[in-house]
Amino acid sequence: MSQPERIQPITNLLAEVRSVECPEHGPYESRKTRFPGKDIWTGCPVCIEEFGQRQVRDQERARREAARLRVMQSAAIPARFANRKLSNFVAETDGQRRALRVATGFAETFADALGTGRSMVFCGRPGTGKTHLAIGIAHAIIAKGYTAVFTTAMDAVRTVRETYRKDASKTEREVIRDFALADLTVIDEVGAQLGTDAEKMTLFELINARYLALRPMIVISNLTLREVEQYIGERAFDRLRENGGRVVMFDWGSYRKRGSHES
Repeated sequence: MSQPERIQPITNLLAEVRSVECPEHGPYESRKTRFPGKDIWTGCPVCIEEFGQRQVRDQERARREAARLRVMQSAAIPARFANRKLSNFVAETDGQRRALRVATGFAETFADALGTGRSMVFCGRPGTGKTHLAIGIAHAIIAKGYTAVFTTAMDAVRTVRETYRKDASKTEREVIRDFALADLTVIDEVGAQLGTDAEKMTLFELINARYLALRPMIVISNLTLREVEQYIGERAFDRLRENGGRVVMFDWGSYRKRGSHES
């Protein structure tokens, strides 16, 4: 007759417990877990919880950064201007400080601008920081979860022209419609084109599409205010000024002559 199987004492089945001092959180009970050839003692429960929370925060931060990078890529901001922020705009004169205040205020109240389609026109001398402030606004609203797109007037017109090819993937109507999708569009170098009637009409159609969709724009030009109005036409200019649209004149000297790379 076989011997009955010996039953282990219940005390051998219970986890061993010992008191341990955590340098950061004080004493806690550590329990031993047995693995083949190795015993592992549990760590500080507060440290473990904080580690888990850090992991979650790091994952969320990485997710937000990846989303921000995707938005930045779709914004088509040139590498030369990628680091242009409102925070690093050099404002030394009263005019520069006023321009920075207007740009900062626009970014801070962008939700209101998006509700009314309120736009801005930056015009004046080359190299005075117009593009810097406009892209600084784009960076600021992207950080808030909005979308922004940077383009030159010529590139915008060229994109429409490309729809005239037989193998074009989009129609002119679709391109103009897509132009109104981003929450903010920065249109640089207005007036640097030949100024043909066809170009002006295309630019009007693009501006009008955003106007009808209540989508804000920032139009940048090296022309004078009067020249901008003449170039884009009275109707387009009136749309930019509607609902409190602002004009900011950049009438100080060029940063480039001082060794900077402002635009």
